[in-house]
Order: sequence, then C-alpha cells, then structure tokens
Amino acid sequence: MQEVFANPTVRAGAAVLVLCVLIFVGFYFVSIFRDYAAEDRETPPDVLANLEEMHRKGDISEAEFRTIQATTHRQPVGPSDTDASSPPDDASPNS
Repeated sequence: MQEVFANPTVRAGAAVLVLCVLIFVGFYFVSIFRDYAAEDRETPPDVLANLEEMHRKGDISEAEFRTIQATTHRQPVGPSDTDASSPPDDASPNS
C-alpha cells in the first residue's frame, strides 16, 4: 500500500480528493448554520412588542422609543421617497 502513495501523481490526486471532501463538509456546515440563523430572526410584530415592553419597564426613554420605532417602520424605497406622488422607475402602468 505504501508503494501506491509513493507516486507523486497519486499523492496529488489523493490530496485533491481530501480537499474536495473538506470543502464539501465546510459548505454543509455553513448551510446548516445559515438555516439556523435565518430561523432565529424575530418577526417585526415581536420586535415591536419587545420594544414596547422595554419602554414600559423604563429601559429606554420616550425619545429612544420613538426613534427606534420610526427607524423600524421606515421602508427602503430609494432616492425619491420624499415625493410619494411619482411612481417608482420600475413600476409599469398596467400593474
């Protein structure tokens, strides 16, 4: 068996095979972690309920509560979010 691995081509092939297996295992664990992290996010109503509870307990002030609440309710629209009368660039008249 030692004689098979004495050939540099076989050793290089085995090294590439081991590297491919390690990359596959790495991608597998990253995908598991990403799925777990995605499921761990709170929904917006839960976030707002936690924020209101913190405000009731006195952990955050009224100004902080309003600032965080305004930030969480803000929708990322684009540069023309101040002019609500104009439709977005990608909106078609038939939709």
